[in-house]
Amino acid sequence: MRVVVDGKAMQDAHGFMAKLRASAPVCPASEARQAAAVLVTRYEDVRALVGDGRVRHDVRSKAEQEAAAEQRELTPREELMHRALGISMIYRDPPDHTRLRRLVNRAFTPRAVERLRPPLSTVIDELIAAFTPGRPVDLVAEFAVPLTTFAICELLGIPQDERAAFWGWSQEINDAELGDGYYEALAEAVAYLTALIERKRANPGTDLLSELIAVSDEDGDRLSADELVATSLLLLIAGHDTSVHLIANAVLCLLTSPDQLAALRADPSLVDNVVEEVLRYESPVNILPPRFAGSAIELAGGTIPEGEMVLLSVLSANRDESVFPDPDRFDITRSTAGHLAFGHGIHYCPGAPLARMEGRLAIAALVARFPHLRLAVPPAEVRWRDSTLMHGLESLPVRTGS
Repeated sequence: MRVVVDGKAMQDAHGFMAKLRASAPVCPASEARQAAAVLVTRYEDVRALVGDGRVRHDVRSKAEQEAAAEQRELTPREELMHRALGISMIYRDPPDHTRLRRLVNRAFTPRAVERLRPPLSTVIDELIAAFTPGRPVDLVAEFAVPLTTFAICELLGIPQDERAAFWGWSQEINDAELGDGYYEALAEAVAYLTALIERKRANPGTDLLSELIAVSDEDGDRLSADELVATSLLLLIAGHDTSVHLIANAVLCLLTSPDQLAALRADPSLVDNVVEEVLRYESPVNILPPRFAGSAIELAGGTIPEGEMVLLSVLSANRDESVFPDPDRFDITRSTAGHLAFGHGIHYCPGAPLARMEGRLAIAALVARFPHLRLAVPPAEVRWRDSTLMHGLESLPVRTGS
């Protein structure tokens, strides 16, 4: 029997995953984009499979092989999906992944991230100043979204007056079933990035996207035109959405754990610990993008057949009681070493330093500026997104005054 992983289940994702860890840690499952897959929920298995060479990421090749077996061509929509996302580094195996990751690392440097600290601090101050006294503030729409949009767009060099559509694209591409809305968002994003790349090729700047173009132009066979668009889209979508939820999830955790909020107020240097505990406790990513078994894989909890799609839940792994004692308690003093919120091994997220910096600056500013910060609705009314990829809030209404 396959478990159904859907938006309803994700309203109690931790309870859902805890039952599977206990009784069916390697479980046949279906979700919005995978009619048949195996869901893996225990930390030991998830961590091992993230770096297991038998787990393949090249879903485009798999789709082409399946289409050939059915004696058909990929549909235009399938072609769009695999061209836009399937050739990015997240869906590639070595040596292609190694090549793409090296190129991104050359542009995504600590210096480039650190340059964003002063302007990020300014934007945080401006967003906080715009809160209307006396009324609830949605910290997702009015704070986390514009802040993280600014960060990733500044890094990529996207003009300020061209950023309005990005949050909508992120939600459709990350959450929606493979219907009209998904493909329309994908086509719009690809068209925009293709045109932007051409503009930057003609007039390069000092941003990450210009750096990626320069790397490509130095040696044209190292980063193709399609790979450049796919890499840009991956950085834009992944770098945006996850950081939104890191910030909002952190505020929710603190406001529903008064003792931990008091500890942070007493010692603001604990903000680093807050970010790491939120990454463990309410990981912004739930189930990693799908991959498949290149050969049969035997695990203690079951077998993944050859060719089967594999869903790895880092949200579940980070609540595994065999690794993190008392995992359902939010504790900003605990050791979170080894959490999988940013992946592991060669697929560790290159944007982790930026996400951490955004989280630290945002949380520190909100806690310092609003001593009476509190939820504007009962915790039970806060709703999680209907997403199996992302673990984040639809909205987070708070009150900032006394």
